[in-house]
Amino acid sequence: MSYLTEDDVARLLALPRPDTAAMVDLDDATRKAIENRVSALTALIEGEPVKRVATLYGIHRKTCKRMLELANEPAPSGGVHGFAVCLPQVRLVDPKPRDKEAPVLKHAYGMTRLVDSLPELKAALISFKGALPSRRQTSPAFNRLCGEVNRILDRAGRGEDDYPRNTRDGGRRAVATFIKRLRSRIAEVAMTFVVHPALTRWAELSTPEPFDEAQVDGHYIDLKDQWCAIPLSDGTHRLTRVSGLMLLAEIDVASRACMGWTVIVDEAYSQFDFLRTIKHALMPWRPKDMTGRRMQYLPNAWMPSAMDGPPPRGLRISVDNYSSHLAKHAKRALAQVRLGIYRFGHAGIPETRPHIEAFFKSIEVQVLRYLAGGFEPETKMREEQRVSARNSKTYPIFLHLLEDMLDIVFSTYNVTPHEGLQGRSPREVIEAYLADGGMPLRSSRTSEDVRDLGRFRIRVTIRGGAGELPHVNFGYATYRSEKLSTRPDLVGKTFNGYIAEDARFLQLLDKTGQPYLELKTLPPYALTPHSLDERRRAHRWRKSRGQRWNGIADLIDAFHTEVRDAARHLRWAADDVASGRVPKAKTPDPARSGAARTLEGFAPRGGNVSLRRR
Repeated sequence: MSYLTEDDVARLLALPRPDTAAMVDLDDATRKAIENRVSALTALIEGEPVKRVATLYGIHRKTCKRMLELANEPAPSGGVHGFAVCLPQVRLVDPKPRDKEAPVLKHAYGMTRLVDSLPELKAALISFKGALPSRRQTSPAFNRLCGEVNRILDRAGRGEDDYPRNTRDGGRRAVATFIKRLRSRIAEVAMTFVVHPALTRWAELSTPEPFDEAQVDGHYIDLKDQWCAIPLSDGTHRLTRVSGLMLLAEIDVASRACMGWTVIVDEAYSQFDFLRTIKHALMPWRPKDMTGRRMQYLPNAWMPSAMDGPPPRGLRISVDNYSSHLAKHAKRALAQVRLGIYRFGHAGIPETRPHIEAFFKSIEVQVLRYLAGGFEPETKMREEQRVSARNSKTYPIFLHLLEDMLDIVFSTYNVTPHEGLQGRSPREVIEAYLADGGMPLRSSRTSEDVRDLGRFRIRVTIRGGAGELPHVNFGYATYRSEKLSTRPDLVGKTFNGYIAEDARFLQLLDKTGQPYLELKTLPPYALTPHSLDERRRAHRWRKSRGQRWNGIADLIDAFHTEVRDAARHLRWAADDVASGRVPKAKTPDPARSGAARTLEGFAPRGGNVSLRRR
């Protein structure tokens, strides 16, 4: 058409085309339709008349005209839309409201209208690259963006009675929704294009097979006013409100099988929770004993780690850029144990991990929302919907029972027909793959790998000298041993080592990687077994309590006691107790009082004993 310059034509023809070969989920009809549109748009750009192109390629004239117009329009990600207009069911632009004036009150397409009327605001939202807030965590970058949005609105003369400032949250949710929708469109379009003619896509290297790729992520379970039953030392339970429940899972992409999972009581998960999920996928699975329970496994209940031999593992692991996935210890553990390829996608864009997001959605809709307090979150189409009529305080969560139920749920899911697998179950897909000679990644070191996932690998330097015995400082604690005390020649030398699940012990390794010296912590961390994470939380608690905690012989036990007491009124403490991070209090033995312990080791006198004063 006449409005395209020679430079426009050259720029458009040089743009990448949709990579239909990499779209493994497309049917042949859709693939041919995309290729037909690409050919039609190419002809239009080269100057062929719209009427002739419409007749030749069987596309309506208005569609051809609109494709050409949109191809040369600016895209949110930069540049122009180009051949993205040839993709079906991909929204390139938001629906344009009839009224283009900036709205005064909340209305359909209100934020779109506002952004279109304020170019400065549009540029600020498009250029924002930070994380969006969620129920798990806040986002300082988003808070700064909202401050900039308010300054733009001030300069535009929009007051407190104008949209979006007159909404309940001052427009924060509308801004977040606009950015999320924008990023989703960008991701959806970007994943369908060829950047270089070379083989750069995983799907181009081979047809995806079971255990080629595993996806790992966390999901916040939708429950209202979550209450947990905390076990007490006398066998009873105390009801306490907790921050929330999170489900972590690892699934196989090709077969959709759930390989491992973890449920935690918290509003976010740590790198240790993430590694524990990976660890569970490598541990042999067997059905639990449900004797006396109203829950039972299906006769063919199954998990991939139930197969004979070492449990299979994904060749590639896909996760997002969540902080727990990028933590130094987590990445180091994955590199040493899960030998393969690691893909860190964009956080907040679930379209980059569609299979595990679909898995969470299925489990949420079919199971989790029917727990007491279950609900369906608010969407653009409807308000929040309660699914379960039961009150969460009347029917609290018993974590060990929830874990039993989820073990049944996931082992049942793996043998249930799946629409995305042509009616086959994940187990059938995997067994067919193995029957055809498939060889998933396995290792004879799997048991060692499971153990190593619980180890925190470190590099330390021996300290000492000037009248001070050789020692190691790490994790707010001091480590020594009798052998190390006799080796002043080691002061200043650096060793690799690791701390296992019981952080009281530190194992130093020699240059060959073999055990060299085992060190133990000094008080106040020497008595009660604990993890590094527990010690970190105990140290922070100690600092917040002031001088009265100085001189305590067993800081971990004192911390556990205080947290159990604080669980009545502090939610994070309730999380720790309910999740098992703080163990249940030991039942006191009335026969062993303090007075009785003072007489231990003394043999009783024979004969009659008189207590009368002589």
